[in-house]
Amino acid sequence: MRNRFLLGMMALSLIGMTSCKDEIDQFDDHGSSTIVSFAGTEKAYMGDSITFDFEVKSGGVKINQAKVQLYYGEEMVSEAFYSLKADGKYSGKVLAPYQKNTPDGEAKVILRIQNERFSNDSKEMTVAIERPKYQTLKLVAANGKEYTMTPVPGKEYEYKAREAFSLDMEASIVAPAYSDGTGNPYLQGNELKFGMDNGKIVLNATKNIGFENTGYGEDGKYEITFNTLTFEGSPFPKFGVRFDTQNKFLEFDGSGNVFYIETEFKKDDIIKISGVKEEYADYWKNPTWFDLVKEDETLLHFRGRDGKYKLTLNKGMNAIMMEQLEKASSSSTQNATAMWVIGNDKIGFPSYAQNNINWNTDKAFNLVPLTDTKYELILLVGQNVNGVNFKFFGQKGWGLEWKGPGAYTAKEGGDYIKYASDGNFNANATWPSGKYMVMTVETSTSPNELWVKALDELPPYEMGE
Repeated sequence: MRNRFLLGMMALSLIGMTSCKDEIDQFDDHGSSTIVSFAGTEKAYMGDSITFDFEVKSGGVKINQAKVQLYYGEEMVSEAFYSLKADGKYSGKVLAPYQKNTPDGEAKVILRIQNERFSNDSKEMTVAIERPKYQTLKLVAANGKEYTMTPVPGKEYEYKAREAFSLDMEASIVAPAYSDGTGNPYLQGNELKFGMDNGKIVLNATKNIGFENTGYGEDGKYEITFNTLTFEGSPFPKFGVRFDTQNKFLEFDGSGNVFYIETEFKKDDIIKISGVKEEYADYWKNPTWFDLVKEDETLLHFRGRDGKYKLTLNKGMNAIMMEQLEKASSSSTQNATAMWVIGNDKIGFPSYAQNNINWNTDKAFNLVPLTDTKYELILLVGQNVNGVNFKFFGQKGWGLEWKGPGAYTAKEGGDYIKYASDGNFNANATWPSGKYMVMTVETSTSPNELWVKALDELPPYEMGE
């Protein structure tokens, strides 16, 4: 019994040793793999597909695969794999990537082969890589129209196109398949297309680049530029206000969440807030002062008369606010140059919940001066007002005020208004939630004329009106 047990243990040991040996052996190289030749080009250009020829032979075990790797310095930037069926001659191709801010220099190309049992061989060559200098680039607008970009004298790798582009230009940039004219059979140029990704110009991005200009030159044109080394383009959006009708641009002053400009606005100005493209849709645009422009709601139509104003962009409140900078008149006829609202905690811009006045004169806000004597206030019921208790003043503070009754003659919507004992506006009929209440005052008469109406929606401004 003892001898049988020992024989059994020996047999198991032999089986185990054989299994382990087979398991290890399957990862050992067997046979031979040899690169007989490896030929290519001594020079190539970024963006090229570099062709190469090679011959392989094997011994004992069938040849299996090859791969070619391209290095810029110590970084492998491109790789291609090939399945090999037998000994013989083959051709392959590897991309020389087009990268920004990568200088001209030598690249290393390494060919590696392997048979079915992991026997391998490798060879390498050095290729001088240059950034191509294109004769022209192509600027392709979103509507498909193409413009030629030409080199900028004295600025290597920079190209420009100057045309009467729209101020907001959506376009891609296309570099043609490059050739140095030598007919090098190992080189194949590739067309390159640049788009935008996360606010930057990027190769192969599918979204159009958003160029945004701040005004035209005297010839009614402006330049779009692109640098094929740095991938920088212009004009890119700046943080400020573009006045399309005045052909001017002002950058914002301020810091933190509050930014502003103080300048002359003209009646029917068309403006655009620049540099807030991603979040712009979420901003509250004061409808008292601005109409949205039909078919392009990134533009705003200024409703007021000519004058000096302060536009404030409050990022904390996601709001675009306006304020007159003229001082109040001391006229006893109440014909002021500005008209202000001061009220309780149920009125405020962009909403009473977010920023109510609550009789704090520092938070007073303007009616828009449509003319020298006509003023208007637009309130969205439920957002800007919820419970009517406010008054119109001739300044941003206590002083000249319009006290009803006796201050106004109701020309329209008199049922919506009654007056408290202190002369404040109160609601007679309930102000309908979700509607825009429009209050218009003509101050040239005594008493002033007053119109109050409720609108379901505010009509957009149509260009050319």
